[in-house]
Amino acid sequence: MSRPPGRESDVEALVARLRELRAARAHPPCEYPLLLDAALAELEHAAEALRQAQGAPPPGLRTAFPFKAIFDHLPWPVILTDEQTVVRRLNRAAAELTGLPPGYAAGRPLAALLRPADRAVLRAHAAAVARGEGDRSLPLRLQRAPEGPLYATLTGIEVPGKHRREVLLTLTPTPAPRPAGPAEDRADPEAVVRQAEVTALLDRTDRALLSGNTPSAALGAATGLLREGLADWALLDLASPAEPARLTVHGPPVPDDAGLEKAFLRQTPLDCPVAVDVMASGATAVEQLTEDLARLGTDEDGTPLTARAGVTSLLSVPLTAPDGTTVLGALTLLRAGAAPPFSLLEAAGAEIAAGHMALVADRGGPGPH
Repeated sequence: MSRPPGRESDVEALVARLRELRAARAHPPCEYPLLLDAALAELEHAAEALRQAQGAPPPGLRTAFPFKAIFDHLPWPVILTDEQTVVRRLNRAAAELTGLPPGYAAGRPLAALLRPADRAVLRAHAAAVARGEGDRSLPLRLQRAPEGPLYATLTGIEVPGKHRREVLLTLTPTPAPRPAGPAEDRADPEAVVRQAEVTALLDRTDRALLSGNTPSAALGAATGLLREGLADWALLDLASPAEPARLTVHGPPVPDDAGLEKAFLRQTPLDCPVAVDVMASGATAVEQLTEDLARLGTDEDGTPLTARAGVTSLLSVPLTAPDGTTVLGALTLLRAGAAPPFSLLEAAGAEIAAGHMALVADRGGPGPH
């Protein structure tokens, strides 16, 4: 795979991608829907370019480059490319999946690793994402593993010092179908759906952490996403040499108790027993239908916060630093009313998210807001 020349002009790049799409018509009809989507994206781009022929669009806001530590430690393969899929950076998991050493992959086109039928599709969608036309997802197949499709999510990222957006690709291997067996061995459809939902939630959470925002803002956004996907309330406490502090609280859009969010925010983590236990032990706490009303402490009037929130299930996980021993905080998720208790799958997902959040907390050292 040779090193590509410098970036072509927009018109030359568009012509090259259209040539690939035209050649792809020889592929099986089952692959036409993806090719059609790619062709439509290119057509929309050409129409917009014609409309703006007399002027240039205003430059977009630039965001900071993703934290290298988070990028490298993500468990899923993640690759940063330009609009022509030329690799700028890839993490360890991506290097293992593609078989390319990071130093060798940089500056080479990712599309060259794919099956010929998928190359034009990836280039077209990567170009659309780089133009700011929205994130998207599609299946891809590597030449070295054509039988195992990957689920690729493409997200646009603006990097300081660059005039164009880069494209962040997250590659999730699609599990092979299990052979049919006894009824008790078959996958529960609801469990499969929930697994996909938790995976998508972790993907959104990682995007928030990689957004380039300040550590406090990134952690706050990730906590809000976890509340939306897993709980009624989410509390994030951070440890510090002086005293732990509550960084952020996210609750229902319209809570039954209008003052409850402020009560949670005013509380110090030292007065929240479950947070104290988790930060001291470094172990996850999962409690269902707990009768201990003191687990979340009390408000300023002495009323148990567990009772005010109507908590029926709680999940509190530590933010453990990369060294595996230092606990940087605790993420506590609460469910109320008739909501089911947290499952093992959801607890595992929260632990993964907390591990990624710890990377931001460890590097940024944000304070409460």
